[in-house]
Amino acid sequence: RISGVLGIHQFVRIGSLSMVAGMSRIEKDVPPYTIVEGNPARVRSLNLVGLQRAGLTSSEISSLKKAFRLLYHSDTTFKEALERLDLLPHNDYIQHFRHFLQLSLSEEGRRGLIPGK
Repeated sequence: RISGVLGIHQFVRIGSLSMVAGMSRIEKDVPPYTIVEGNPARVRSLNLVGLQRAGLTSSEISSLKKAFRLLYHSDTTFKEALERLDLLPHNDYIQHFRHFLQLSLSEEGRRGLIPGK
């Protein structure tokens, strides 16, 4: 979901099931399954309501919570966190999350990944 009255830079990718709050300035890629807001924008949390409404199981949501904590609430760089994602239980959502991060952090990713709060 994308709210109103916000700016999104060209070439930025918005991940699936993410939510971008109004009045935000998006200059970097928004990871899937997250809530982003602010000027400059920051990732605030997982979009838990959106994940539940999309029908994810509690174990799938739990895996995404672990991946989110690893990426945004640990003392690792994004690239180190990406490597550690392989240690988590795999499901389609973790695979999609990992693939999105890989593209954002690679040379193909033109804008990079949006930081956390």
